[in-house]
Amino acid sequence: MNAIVSPTDRSDQSYVAELLDGEPALLTSLDFGPNVAQGIGDGPSLLIGDQSEIALLASAQVSRLDYRMALLAKPGDSVLVRRQVCEFEDYLADSLSQENVTYLHGRADDPRPVTLQARTSGTMLETLAQLADKSGGLTLKPYLTTGHSWRLAQTLGEATKCCIHVCGPSPRLTQRVNDKLWFGQFARRILGDHATPPTRAAYGSAAAAGLVSQIAKTSSQIIVKVPDSAGSAGNLHLEGATVRGKSLDDLRHFLLHRLRTFGWQDTYPILVGVWDENVRCGPSAQIWVPRFQDGPPVIEGIFEQHVQDSVAAFVGGARSTLPQVLQDRLSAEASRIAAILQRLGYFGRCSLDAVIFRTSDGADNIHWIECNGRWGGVSIPMTVADGLCEGQPAPAISVVQELHPDRQMQTKELLQRLSDLLLRVGHDKTGIVVMSPPEHDNGAHINLLSLSQTQVACDEILNEAMQRILN
Repeated sequence: MNAIVSPTDRSDQSYVAELLDGEPALLTSLDFGPNVAQGIGDGPSLLIGDQSEIALLASAQVSRLDYRMALLAKPGDSVLVRRQVCEFEDYLADSLSQENVTYLHGRADDPRPVTLQARTSGTMLETLAQLADKSGGLTLKPYLTTGHSWRLAQTLGEATKCCIHVCGPSPRLTQRVNDKLWFGQFARRILGDHATPPTRAAYGSAAAAGLVSQIAKTSSQIIVKVPDSAGSAGNLHLEGATVRGKSLDDLRHFLLHRLRTFGWQDTYPILVGVWDENVRCGPSAQIWVPRFQDGPPVIEGIFEQHVQDSVAAFVGGARSTLPQVLQDRLSAEASRIAAILQRLGYFGRCSLDAVIFRTSDGADNIHWIECNGRWGGVSIPMTVADGLCEGQPAPAISVVQELHPDRQMQTKELLQRLSDLLLRVGHDKTGIVVMSPPEHDNGAHINLLSLSQTQVACDEILNEAMQRILN
């Protein structure tokens, strides 16, 4: 799609000034010394796939999804993961012709973010410093850019006196855009009050119970969210009928119990809102946001996310088949949001999630749900697919990302089951790409990308792959 953003209008520029005046750290928290810069340098990159800094995403420490970022590596790059899976690294070299990529492995028994592990490990820090010294610089490309990413860049810059680039937003802006409450207010200010489902912030358990009770009087579906989590973790979906029969005190205790089972630790505010009914699909706008001086943000594609269960957990996706007029509207609204984020200093990968729901008059409408200020389960395979198609948008792709708790599977077995379906660079233009090792402490985590010339063929290949895995 590659839609280009139009310039922000005067009201948008006024809103940018208002936000920066109220929270200067959106920009000032980019300052990590003279040897650190936002952007992408000319030298090699360090790709970091760790997700453990996302609230409530405890599974990040027991999965191997951090290997997904390795598929973005180019010759000379390094990849930092928590646990080593030699068979997967061999697969990337043999099937996807990955050459001259160095893997660094953290400690699986250390719960700290791997960027912090790297910064405090003399051996790993020395390896990275030598890489930066040899190349005259280094670019950090984290899955999620946080203060730990920037501090690792600062430590390397001070040690080597080379310029260390960080491919991502400032720590403060990362925190804000990934907060569903902040983003909801942001989207409504830009696009109008109907840009999101009705949502409110609750600053205590009694307030949350009161809001749930109030919403249940007029809505049949309610959602309670831990606003800084992701991937449906921390989402509590409630039926209005079950809520209406509870006293406020019972409802307060019920909410506390359910949220704490997610690992939530009584941090406020939490989000309470209406869960849209008559939902047609859940599209996402995949966006690349360059530095402001390098041009406007680009909408690289509209995808439809495949979800399951009552909290809409992500399990895959494919390019959108929505009518073009609706895709154009999604692109236009996402473009306006992205342009303002860029003015606030946002740089790097970003996606915006929405739902298409049918109104009482039968018309399709858009509600924006959240901003993913990071890489993700669609943007990584989309970028990988485009790279395999020599920089052109892949004709058709499908993605599956499913955890099967009742199964255990090693990388070697997965590759054997899919052997003749696997895409091999230099030989095939269609086939399956394994995005991460299936090993997971709580079952098998299947994460596949399917490429073909048509969406029908693409889905058929993926269905065949899943049948071989699950049967």
